[in-house]
Amino acid sequence: MTDRRDPLVLLLGIREDYAAAAIGRELDARGVRWHTVNVGDFPLTLSLGVQLTSDAEGWRGCLRTAEHDLPLHEVTAVYYGKPTEPVMPAGMSGPELRFSRAQARVGLGGVLASLPVTWFSRPSALADAAYKPRQLAVLKQAGLAVPPTLITNDADAVRAFEKAFGELIVKPLAEPVVYESGGEALVYTRRLGRDGLDSLDGIEITAHLVQQWQPKLFEARVTAVGDRLFPVAIHAGSEKAQVDWRSDYDALTYEVIDVPSHVRAGIARYLDAAGLAFSAFDFVVGPDGAWTCLEANAVAAWGWLAEECDLPIAAAIADALTEE
Repeated sequence: MTDRRDPLVLLLGIREDYAAAAIGRELDARGVRWHTVNVGDFPLTLSLGVQLTSDAEGWRGCLRTAEHDLPLHEVTAVYYGKPTEPVMPAGMSGPELRFSRAQARVGLGGVLASLPVTWFSRPSALADAAYKPRQLAVLKQAGLAVPPTLITNDADAVRAFEKAFGELIVKPLAEPVVYESGGEALVYTRRLGRDGLDSLDGIEITAHLVQQWQPKLFEARVTAVGDRLFPVAIHAGSEKAQVDWRSDYDALTYEVIDVPSHVRAGIARYLDAAGLAFSAFDFVVGPDGAWTCLEANAVAAWGWLAEECDLPIAAAIADALTEE
């Protein structure tokens, strides 16, 4: 039996991130060592030097920043926030940039992913969960109700789906951000009315996710930290927020609520099947009280709800990162 190491928690993300700061405060209160590292700082302000030899288990060496050296063999847990992509030195050609970023991502990412520690959550599980078609299938297999869903690039398939299931919505399959002209814009869920069905020009260019519109009493965000659930009703006070509450935060009000036992059991089954320690589940609660799961985001932001509703989410994560 090996002696238990003193905890050292690695927070992968950006130092200015609310989650990293809040979890850091909780770890400080427990007297636990921790460091925040953004993989996007590699190689400009973050360096890596590790080796794999016969006289030690796993990779030995350090991540080095301007402030400190982080011995990777001392790490006992990793929280995966939202680290940015590696930033390469200026002046590279396009092919040089693509090659260097790939080497950085696989080299640094591969070393980190190999650490035999508590992960919150493992990068491989996060990557799988990001595929929304797979995610919806696993949610359904876990016993959670999901809306009838179509993924297609065929306009006739959309029209046939509308005839079968009534009013529809369309939303992105992947990260809902468009980068253009030096700026960025979010792509929100939108209802696909009659005008939209009559004109589906361009749908053939790529895949689209289309779902049956779900009438709602309210929506619920259930933040799951292992078996600890933090459920909040999100009440929309505007027409825009009724369709996608992210489009109008000023129109939202929040209420801490309970989760039905069958939904709680489905969430537990999903986390187990997906190999996740954390996920934020978005539900529509219909006029009849039925809970329908729209999606589960394994790297969702949770800070604003923790503040709005005084929820100890950071404490729950710190507990999970430091338990034996």
